[in-house]
Amino acid sequence: MAIRRLSYRLGQEPDTGTRFLVPAAAGDPQEEQLAPGEGGLSDVVERLIGTGSELSYSLLPDGGRLLCAALPGQRVEALHLSADTPGPGPVWPIDTWRSDTWEPGAEDTLGAGFVESELPVPEAHVDREILVEFARSRAERVAPFLTDVRRLFEDPAGRQIVLVEEDSESVARWVALACASLPEAYVPELTFTTWTTDPHGAPQQIIGIGPDVEFDRSDDATVEYLYRVHDATGGPESPAAEFDAWAQLTAERWLAGNPPRPEPGAAAAPEGPFALIPLISGTATGRAHAKGESEGDPRTAAPAPSGADLAGLGGDSLRAVVEAFTQSVSRGETDPRTLDELDRLCRGLDGDHALAARPLALALVRRRLDAARTRGTLPDLSAFEGLPLGQEAWRELREEYGARADDALRARLRDAIPAWTEPLRLALAVGADGGPGLAEAMDRLASALLHPERRDCRHAVQVLTDLNHVAFTRRVLRLLIVDFTERKLDRLRELANSPQGDWLWSHLDDAPLTVRLAAAAARWSGPPDHLRGAQLFDRLTELLPGNRVDNVKTLKLLWRLVWRNTPPDRAEQPWVARTCTPRLIVEAGLGRRVMGWVRSPDRCDTELVEFARVMRSDGQLGAGDRDTADLLVTAQDLVDGRLALSKASVGRVRELNRKVLPLQEVLRQGVDERLGRALAGANPRDVREAHGLQILVIAGPHLLRAYRAHLLDGRECERMERELPDKPHELAAYYHIWRPRRRHGVTPEWREVAAELLDHALAPVLARLDDHHLGQVATVLEREGQDVQEWTAWRHRVAQKEG
Repeated sequence: MAIRRLSYRLGQEPDTGTRFLVPAAAGDPQEEQLAPGEGGLSDVVERLIGTGSELSYSLLPDGGRLLCAALPGQRVEALHLSADTPGPGPVWPIDTWRSDTWEPGAEDTLGAGFVESELPVPEAHVDREILVEFARSRAERVAPFLTDVRRLFEDPAGRQIVLVEEDSESVARWVALACASLPEAYVPELTFTTWTTDPHGAPQQIIGIGPDVEFDRSDDATVEYLYRVHDATGGPESPAAEFDAWAQLTAERWLAGNPPRPEPGAAAAPEGPFALIPLISGTATGRAHAKGESEGDPRTAAPAPSGADLAGLGGDSLRAVVEAFTQSVSRGETDPRTLDELDRLCRGLDGDHALAARPLALALVRRRLDAARTRGTLPDLSAFEGLPLGQEAWRELREEYGARADDALRARLRDAIPAWTEPLRLALAVGADGGPGLAEAMDRLASALLHPERRDCRHAVQVLTDLNHVAFTRRVLRLLIVDFTERKLDRLRELANSPQGDWLWSHLDDAPLTVRLAAAAARWSGPPDHLRGAQLFDRLTELLPGNRVDNVKTLKLLWRLVWRNTPPDRAEQPWVARTCTPRLIVEAGLGRRVMGWVRSPDRCDTELVEFARVMRSDGQLGAGDRDTADLLVTAQDLVDGRLALSKASVGRVRELNRKVLPLQEVLRQGVDERLGRALAGANPRDVREAHGLQILVIAGPHLLRAYRAHLLDGRECERMERELPDKPHELAAYYHIWRPRRRHGVTPEWREVAAELLDHALAPVLARLDDHHLGQVATVLEREGQDVQEWTAWRHRVAQKEG
């Protein structure tokens, strides 16, 4: 192993101008032969210098390497490395001409045991920061250039690369970029010349030329078939090569400011020296050493990237990276730590990245399934939920691993329930969701839970506890309400009150609402709460969405849990109506259970009326309850003007009054007060024609009190005094209604009220009537068949009192 330095002076023939080399010292042993029949090293150096090369790196026939530099002052320096001498660094050839190695007086020979610092190292002048800046300045050209560099080694017929730049310094940077990107084992094989005036005579792989060098770039054969030309000066160049994932990803690493760091020594990874995986998130050894890790072979363990590492990838680059990881997993080259990292990566992807990662996700699943098979176990496919597998992959996996486990489970269901645990565990582990065995097991477990008095209920709870499978337990609990009946509801309460009730309570979050309500009702109605009626109902509504009852099904369920077939206490019924709304109560067919509020209210207010209004539509009410609600609502509608006072409406009121007698005192008072206000506020002609008088003459004190109060109100009296003189028909109607009556059926109370109204409401109007108006009233009375003499006599009596 030897490194020899060769120094020359550049001479020139005065007649021909031909340049030649003069050894630095005559008779220098550097002139020894390379091989029999071949010229010495000086001849090789002279040929290289003759092509106008500034700095070149060439391979010699015997396997040695020659680094040759034309330096200022007509000096030519060369460095010869024998075939068995390793290169001291991944980028060193391109930086050598700046090294102290070339300075005059340096040692002629560097033998075995040389110190690497005696030769230039990558960071000496062309460090990574410089190369990153250079790559970014030529961002669009980096990937195509590296694609052609890789072809130099993978294609035996790889064409020489011609770099057209304004100066040799830029060519040198391109070569340095190639050396820093290539696997280190390839760097000593990459030959180049940074600048030449005779590119066709240059034997190196990378040839640097200026834009004025004689090289026909306009010739299609030159740029398409003979050379790979990259012209940074804007001239013609070779068409883009096919996509190369290694070149693309390496370029992206340089442009991102995180350049690749190829593994030292020969690349032994199965995927080859141009592996993609180390380009994504750094080399495996670098990260493992940084963490002090030693597990796995650093040359074969595939390091996993993060989602951020893949963020900028798309299209062919993304597919290539995923394929690389997929092959690595499929070949079994990834250690457990890396498998976990890849699993987390796949779960964090979405969109196009998730679609592209499907092959990798499937490879991860099969890797783990195969590992489980060797242990004689079946893995839990639910552990792979969240991986971007796709529906087809899931279907295949479940068909492949689920059917076998489901068949085994179904065969064991003939045994007692405690024997089901392990077969169930295996079936659930491989996701045998649609199998008949699993369906039958769930049905039978649910049936056992609904018979808490039997031993099977305890066994079912024990199996579910041992499995500790949330999704399976949730499905069993959901079966408890299939084909639901009131008997099942009672059994759920019995289950909640049984020794297995604690288990049910601990799984309420996974249970359907019906089961949650039944369990809660059973617990809260017992010690220490002892809730009953409206208190229990109110507490149960806290479990409902929005804390309110908003559908018939839920209302019926709560009603059954709280009151079963009995109505709520009369004091609770208004609260129930407000909480559940009357309309929902009617739709649930529960109106008759709360009609006690209408039959016997504490007060007869608007809320009660509106409740009665809705209750009228409940077809399940008895006739008495419906008539009671109808009477109250009709009275209110007559007051509000929703219902006109007519023979039909008055007849309806009289009929309802007969049907519902006797009414509870508060309700009777409320109905009478509303009827009294309605009759008092109506036009007296309507009252007379509708036979409203028939109600008044037999009315009770509450109706008459309301009637009298309205008509003797100061504002009403003022209205009558102001308007009645010009309305003889209405004045005559008032007199007709209030005139004294002695016939049978007229109550003393009505005679007293009528006399008071004649004296205090109608008599003051007389003072405003002249003879003309008096005559009009008499005419109306006569036409209507009334006793005009009685009217005249009453009018004279009023006049005498006032006189």
